[in-house]
Amino acid sequence: MLLDAGMGNAILILLSSLLASFGGARNVGTSDTLLDAPHHEITFYFENRRESLGITLFGDATNEGLAPAALRQLSHFVRCYRTDRERPIHPRLAEIVARIADAFGRDYVDVISGFRAPPFGAPHSKHFLGNAMDFHLPGISSKRVAAWVWKNFRGVGVGTYPKQDFLHVDVRDVDVRWTDMSLHGESAHARYFGRPREEALPKDAPRLAYDQPTPDPAARVFAGLETRVFPRGISDGY
Repeated sequence: MLLDAGMGNAILILLSSLLASFGGARNVGTSDTLLDAPHHEITFYFENRRESLGITLFGDATNEGLAPAALRQLSHFVRCYRTDRERPIHPRLAEIVARIADAFGRDYVDVISGFRAPPFGAPHSKHFLGNAMDFHLPGISSKRVAAWVWKNFRGVGVGTYPKQDFLHVDVRDVDVRWTDMSLHGESAHARYFGRPREEALPKDAPRLAYDQPTPDPAARVFAGLETRVFPRGISDGY
């Protein structure tokens, strides 16, 4: 059966609306919902390569979402330091890290690890997918930062490593928090905790551009921010 142009467009619009209603779409963000997005430059320092990158992750005042070119720069910068391979960093993770720095008044982030190429990580590591980052903020305890992230975001993994002085943050389907008392090179000595799915966010929690609904899911592809969907039940890996 042949469809005329009008009917074809109507079907595309209907499919886009259905996808959005099922939560498959994520928005780049709009200025009327995300006025608190940080627009200042953040300097990332990758400790394992002793390199720095100054970057403004969010767009200008008329576009509160992540800038695709900036996200590509960050993805290259936090590539696997052992193999030099790279993979796109999940845009939601990049947003969360930028919000963390902004919340604590820092424009400098010490990166320990971003993307890791297998086998350099735990089985099912979120680092393998570009969905995790290990870092710390100068002058701020990782325990304090972890508590703020756990309070203000959902769909996250948050781990503190007190004896190694860094924080792990990842994006995932089911919230998990842990503290690992191992030293560098030791096997993990961690205790893990979850929380009820229905636990509400604080009213003043930062609103992520990636979490906002959009009437046009295809816009994410054109913006260069499309990424994978988290499989339900696949929540292990750190």
